[in-house]
Amino acid sequence: MTQELAINTDIQVPQVSDDGVADLMRQAEAMSAAHKLATVLCNTSMVPATFRNKPDDGAAAILYGAEVGLKPQQALQQVFVVHGQPAIYARTMAALLKAKGYTFSTVETSDTSVTVEGHSPRGEREISTWTIDRAKKAGYTSNKKYTSDPQAMLYAKALSEVARKLAPDVLLGIKYTAEDLELEPVKMTATRQAPEQERGADAVRAALEAKKQERNFAEELAGISDPDGLQPLMADAQAALSEAEYEELAQAANAKWIELNEEEA
Repeated sequence: MTQELAINTDIQVPQVSDDGVADLMRQAEAMSAAHKLATVLCNTSMVPATFRNKPDDGAAAILYGAEVGLKPQQALQQVFVVHGQPAIYARTMAALLKAKGYTFSTVETSDTSVTVEGHSPRGEREISTWTIDRAKKAGYTSNKKYTSDPQAMLYAKALSEVARKLAPDVLLGIKYTAEDLELEPVKMTATRQAPEQERGADAVRAALEAKKQERNFAEELAGISDPDGLQPLMADAQAALSEAEYEELAQAANAKWIELNEEEA
């Protein structure tokens, strides 16, 4: 008696979805268009220094902005790419959601505590209270705005928390707001002043003295282990560095701030 094994010659080979291919093509077209826009816009002074001469980062911000409903110019002003993650202002979050039928109201506000309530079009309700003590515990109060304008900062925290809870799908998982990432609220206008021209031995001595006094801010930043140590360092850096140098250091400081706070969480 013989047994024959049946061989199935009708094995189905998975087909590439037409919808999937179409989506990829649309994404590729969108990326190309975003990069063309960013190449032009990021060479102007109309974009924040974060995106200036960085068309790749600008294109990423434009694409993300398009996903949440921002026009290209709005995206470059409102979206920040920090530590590989997008961030937007709390007020931008609220504006995007209000356009979709969400509502927000301030329940209570003072210099020490702010409570915000929000409702979705489906009737869902969220409420959040942020106090100075809570902000201090989370490491946010190294930002001087918590001293100069505490209500605005606490409101931003409460508002963004409510917005993220109500509409994570609309906001695409934004973890940080721009307010979270502001280590130094003063605009970066400091420039390094060139010393007066000197000649001979005096010039040599002056150059050597200046060299001795130079600080390696990047090295100091890498050695910081407490979020509260960032603000004093950035204040010194702003006084010593050019705007471009300070901006580069500020981006690294933002990433360091996120890293330190995630370690504490």
